[in-house]
Amino acid sequence: MKNRKSFINNAEEIIPPMNDSPYHRIFCIGDIHAAFDKLISLWKKLNVTENHLVIFLGDYLYGKSDKNIETLQWLIEHKNQKNIIFLRGNVDDTYLHRLFDSRGNFFNRLNSRVVSGIKNAAIKKPSFPNKIFDFLNNLPLSYQITIGGRKYFFCHAGIEVGIPLETQKKTYLLNHPKIKSFYRDYSDDDFIVVGHKSPKKIFEKLPQLFTGEKLDLNKPIKVPNKNILMLDTHAKEEGQLSCVDLLSGEMWQDCDDCDSIIFVCSGNSCRSPMAKYIMRHLLAEKGLSDKVVIDSAGCNTYGGGQLSNGARKMLRKYHIPFGVHISKPFNEQEYRKFKCVIALDEDMLKLAKKKSGGDPDDKIRLFTDLDGHGLKVEDPFHTGDYEKAYATIRLGCLALLKNLLNK
Repeated sequence: MKNRKSFINNAEEIIPPMNDSPYHRIFCIGDIHAAFDKLISLWKKLNVTENHLVIFLGDYLYGKSDKNIETLQWLIEHKNQKNIIFLRGNVDDTYLHRLFDSRGNFFNRLNSRVVSGIKNAAIKKPSFPNKIFDFLNNLPLSYQITIGGRKYFFCHAGIEVGIPLETQKKTYLLNHPKIKSFYRDYSDDDFIVVGHKSPKKIFEKLPQLFTGEKLDLNKPIKVPNKNILMLDTHAKEEGQLSCVDLLSGEMWQDCDDCDSIIFVCSGNSCRSPMAKYIMRHLLAEKGLSDKVVIDSAGCNTYGGGQLSNGARKMLRKYHIPFGVHISKPFNEQEYRKFKCVIALDEDMLKLAKKKSGGDPDDKIRLFTDLDGHGLKVEDPFHTGDYEKAYATIRLGCLALLKNLLNK
């Protein structure tokens, strides 16, 4: 697959008038939240050299992830490179004070996944807890650079409007208590680059900021008519890890050149999430997790629901890994996000086409078996037959895997 360049919205408003810095690129990377595989996938695309400046915006850990130790090891390995800046996020600050006392002594009796991981890693590397403390304790709250006469200020959450950048308080930089006022009221010329809250979250609070432009809220966004760049695209769950080069406006995500597939059913609590997790499992077995993005949505839901108990039982029974699932509606935005939309029955096929504005890109398909015959996955919420639904979904996923392998 050919690599295609992608650019942030209003890229010309981000780029400095001239590059008088020593760097050929200035990469800004959003919140990682222990999405280690996404970090590695993104890092490979950037081809970072000593002529590049890299600024991470904080929040490196995530309590529900099993990749915290790999993430910490990678960060510690790279922390002494002069062209890489790791900033502190509110999550990092919380873990610093939760895991260690002021002298760096490790609280190894706490019951958490992060603590257990550190204890296990310390068996082979006794100095590992000390290295974590050193890393977290020395993370700066902000960073700034002037390029072509324009000041760029980097922090995790935002700033207190009206206060000089040099005297900003930790509370505002890490976990902004008045986040709406920052996005609503900031109007200075200095360019502020932040993570912490995704464009979706800010859109929910301040939809008026985004009027007049069609923006993909799953990507980094330059807030219209404001010198604010948002880089948190929710890598810890279903989103991607994102990066923007300030000198060109070019944008990368960990899987922006991958195939992408979304399964759709009615409520996004039984069939489509089972398909999502089964397909991810099959791809992982083939070493293709970083090549295909898989997600799910529902045509008859407002979102916010959880995975049904019946679906959970099936996934556990057949040893299919699954994580936190929050249902979401299928709409035109989800349609634009994915290269292929797979409906789990003919009713959902018709409804998905309606919800997408008539399938203008001709990419909505019916779930099929290995011979290309259409599959009807009956809704187990009504039939109660989760076993049959699981078996039918697995058959369709195997057919889909075969097609992907043959591409």
